[in-house]
Formats: sequence, C-alpha cells, structure tokens
Amino acid sequence: MAKIYHHERQLERDLQHLKQRKVLYRLLSTVGLCVTILIVWQYQLLVLILVAVAIVGLYIISQCSLSKQLGKVTAGLEGEDRALEVLRNLPATYSIFPDIQIVVDGRTSQLDTIVVGPTGIFVVEVKNHAGVITGHTNEQQLLQIKHDGYKKTIYNPVKQVATHTYRLHRYLYQHGVDFWIQGTVYFANGAAKIDVANHSSTPIFSVNENGSKRLLYYIEERQSRTLAKSEQRTVEKLIKHIVKKQASN
Repeated sequence: MAKIYHHERQLERDLQHLKQRKVLYRLLSTVGLCVTILIVWQYQLLVLILVAVAIVGLYIISQCSLSKQLGKVTAGLEGEDRALEVLRNLPATYSIFPDIQIVVDGRTSQLDTIVVGPTGIFVVEVKNHAGVITGHTNEQQLLQIKHDGYKKTIYNPVKQVATHTYRLHRYLYQHGVDFWIQGTVYFANGAAKIDVANHSSTPIFSVNENGSKRLLYYIEERQSRTLAKSEQRTVEKLIKHIVKKQASN
C-alpha cells in the first residue's frame, strides 16, 4: 500500500473553528437573552422585548449560516477521505500527500492530494458534489443540477487543477527540479453523475463510473515520464518541507 503523509488538513482546522464559533455564538446569545428577559421581567419595557426578539432572530440566522458552512466543510472532508482510501491502494512505491498549501510568486494554491511515484507526479483535485455535473472543460464554470432540481454553477475543477499543477511545478522548478506534473479530477460522491465534455489533457474520474479503479490504473500505467528513485526522493523531500512548514504555522 502507498504511504500517506498525514497531517492536520485545512478543512479539519476550518471544521474545528466553525464548531468553536457555533458554541460561542450560542453562549453569547443565551447570556444576552437571559439578561434581557430578566430586565424585561423587572421593568416591562417594550423596547427590551424587541431587543429580546432581535437576539433570538440573530441567533437563529447565525446558527443557520454556521450549519450551512459546517455541512460544506464536512462534505469536503468526506470527499478527501474517500479519495485517500482509494489512493492508498497504490503500490508501496508511491507516496501520497493530502492537503498541501503552496505559495508561489505571492499566490496560494490549496492542493487536495499530491501523488509521487515511479510513474511521475500527480495532483488529484477531489470533488464531493452530488447530482448531475454538466458542461465543457473549456468553460470557466460547470453546471450542477441537484436531485431536487436546484441548479448552481461551480468553478471548473479542470481549470482549478491546472492552476495547482502550474504552481507546484513552479515551486519545484525554483528548487532545481523540473518534471512534468499531471493533473486529474476525481468526483468522490456516489450520488454524482458526470456529463462533462472533456477535450483537455486532464482526465476526469467518477466513483460512480468505476472511476476509482480507473484512477489507480491511470496513475500506475502512465509511462510518459518516469521518475528514478533518486528523483522521487528529491520531490518527496521538497513536499515534506511544505508539510513541515504548514505544521509549524
């Protein structure tokens, strides 16, 4: 099995932060409401009754907003976890680095997963969207149609991973390493149907279409640029440096 370099991911930090905010808002709202009710009970002022109603309203709005954000972050983590479960089935000659943040030329990229092995370097962009995803890889946005008929646009993950691979290449190049980096997109949600016209060099895989096995096969069998063991170690060392830097922040 492949080696996964686990560390605290950005989405895990975001989830913890949102949970703390939810508890804090609940505490502040409860204290504020109790104080207001106590004053209203003693003085029976209409303005304070309105204040109490406003506090309840703000509390409900804040909790709804935080619950929505929590749901989004949780879904993102679930998708990344599913992708890692798939990628760990690569041979032991491969290394997997989840959630790598790269800053190059003053710009930041958050890479879901980097895979380094004898067949090259891969960046896997993971999406956990449900419903029908339709569009064309040349477009900036794709259309998501959920099962209840709700429609929304999402940023094209093919273009997203193209930016990530460019920045990873720039980072490695600035450290004396110049290798081709292959981007891929993996839809990890079994409730997704992918109907995207793909004329790019970036393959799209979906768990719903035997994409897990196809993704592994693609990585293992790609022979356009192989890495020697020494080259692989050099790349892994540079990425480990990023992981160490992230952990210290």
